[in-house]
Amino acid sequence: MNPVSEHEVSGIRIEVLNRDKRYTVTEICMICQIDKAGLQQYVDYGVIVTDESEQYRQSQLDRLIRARRLQQDLELNHAGVALALDLLDRIAELKRDLALLSG
Repeated sequence: MNPVSEHEVSGIRIEVLNRDKRYTVTEICMICQIDKAGLQQYVDYGVIVTDESEQYRQSQLDRLIRARRLQQDLELNHAGVALALDLLDRIAELKRDLALLSG
């Protein structure tokens, strides 16, 4: 199954991510251009999580891509990346709560 399905609506092509797609360690490493030891560091620091099958959901891939970008752009170590992502997640959660209270 492809991670992206294409649909056409009124002549506009729309790409829809398949959120149920699971990725293997090898696929994640290829997509993110890291080795298995590098991937394990992200797991060890809690940046991403895996299940016992060692497969990763699309949301974990998205989070890893964000982590890699933070690490490259801001020169953060793994602990810094984990903290930054947790804070960004918390900010997003607070914004959702505020929108519910305001609406």
